Amino acid sequence: MKQILILGTLLFSTLTFANDVKQKEAIAQKLVSIDGTEQGLQSTDKMILEQIRMRLPKDIPESFYVDLVKNLNSEQRKQFIVQRYVETFSQKELQAALTFYQSTEGKVWATKASEVGSEVAHFTTQYARTALNTTMQQHIENPTVKQLMARMNPSAVQPAEKVEQK
Repeated sequence: MKQILILGTLLFSTLTFANDVKQKEAIAQKLVSIDGTEQGLQSTDKMILEQIRMRLPKDIPESFYVDLVKNLNSEQRKQFIVQRYVETFSQKELQAALTFYQSTEGKVWATKASEVGSEVAHFTTQYARTALNTTMQQHIENPTVKQLMARMNPSAVQPAEKVEQK
């Protein structure tokens, strides 16, 4: 009898836990659809695509980029975020965030935060590019760095090569 009671309690606890997780997942799904996460992922994809287009030869067919967008798979990244929300926040915290984002102020916040996030991502990309270029210039005497610079930006290395050839 004791074993049946323990088994019943364990089964009930497992079902309750599974139900709690499903409720948290449902709230987290709603949250990422209104808190700017989806818009942020779309902006990030757009930025990644632009960066890759700039780095690859111009004669790559458009179908390559169509497939790249599919392979970036924002839905998979969105589900990763949902799972992180479920693992990180309590149901009460998720519900409070959802309530906020469903309010007038929350909707305004989400829109503005998405715009700020896009600007931050753009700034970060530009800043990283500048930092990389500066660092590469500082190490131009390294043959590997020089070769890499020539491949990435041939015009940046050309004047130094002409001076060396004289």
